[in-house]
Amino acid sequence: MLTTHSLLERTLGHKKRAIRKGAILKVEGDTSRQTFYVREGWLAASQSLPDGDRQILEFVLPGETYDPTGADGRTSFVKIEAPCEAVVVAMDTSAWTRLLQDHPDLWLEERRAANAVQARRAERMLRMGKSSAETRIAYVLIELYLRLSKGEPSEKHGFHVPLTQKDLGDYAGLSSVHVCRTLRRLSRQGVITTGDHMNICVHDMSTLADLADVDLGTLRREIVPTSA
Repeated sequence: MLTTHSLLERTLGHKKRAIRKGAILKVEGDTSRQTFYVREGWLAASQSLPDGDRQILEFVLPGETYDPTGADGRTSFVKIEAPCEAVVVAMDTSAWTRLLQDHPDLWLEERRAANAVQARRAERMLRMGKSSAETRIAYVLIELYLRLSKGEPSEKHGFHVPLTQKDLGDYAGLSSVHVCRTLRRLSRQGVITTGDHMNICVHDMSTLADLADVDLGTLRREIVPTSA
């Protein structure tokens, strides 16, 4: 079975381009006829209020695709930017649709990925509306860890988040001050440690899961797409 990565490397690898940190690929209201595939690095999809406050809706990680087009079929409903250096393939959406039609296994993989996006947004929205800062940050750390590790069990729970504390707060619905205080508190409790440039090591995944109010096995099945 072809994976998104192998198929795009074979058919569109020559169209990849390097994106600098901070680059903006789309703004809200732009004409949108592209689907983005992230080969390396991360992208962030966000919306902003008139006063400039931002909510990050999604991080697009390596191997994932993202279509910023709204219901009208021609306008971007989000801003797309690179929080770190990235390598991206920008595909014409109609060509991407034809590619999915020609490869049913790829269509199924993308369908599972779309279901995973819905599930993790629901989990995060629940905590943003009903939970403490500690629960929100604990959930976001677990979500990113599971996505980056593809849900594979590991004795070591270290991962890199190429984000500022403000970025993390904009994803969790918190101020950077709340993020800083919460990370320090989790560190003092021995649950995690954070290194330079947001290198995160989880020392007590069970406690972090309790703080996030999640069952790791259930969450993994909900938010990490798997092949048939």
